[in-house]
Amino acid sequence: MKKIFYIIVVLAVAAVGGGIYFWFLSSKNVPQPPQNQQTIVSQSTQDVPPSYSITDTFPKEDKITIGTANGSVEMNNFYKKAIDTEEGSVILTDNNDYEISYDRSASKFYIYLRNPGSRSKAESELLNILGIGQKEACKLDVSVAAGQTSVGNLSFCTARQ
Repeated sequence: MKKIFYIIVVLAVAAVGGGIYFWFLSSKNVPQPPQNQQTIVSQSTQDVPPSYSITDTFPKEDKITIGTANGSVEMNNFYKKAIDTEEGSVILTDNNDYEISYDRSASKFYIYLRNPGSRSKAESELLNILGIGQKEACKLDVSVAAGQTSVGNLSFCTARQ
């Protein structure tokens, strides 16, 4: 009687072990390259995403309107002349003296002065890019900074107009 019991236990363990072995074996359906051969990956042109222009997601009209707390301001569509986009910002101009950018999420323009003596030139260029006058520019949210220091808003704006 003990012999039959041991035989049944051994057969049961073998059956369970064999089932587990075949389950693991069948779950590895991915063929592996031989260890001593180099795998060459080729990419067809169908796998490459199409190129796009940075203006693809921006307005296409010649004029756009930005709403502010001080009223709406109609201006040139500066997106058409943007030189780069970076983390939600649109860079309008970038040179040795200053960079002008626009943050879409905050609806705010930034003038970063690399040369503090170029402030009036940078402000004039912002007006030229937007095609607006000083009165309209003072309605916009514009931050001017030199280095790590904020120097305020546009120099020709006395108080928020």
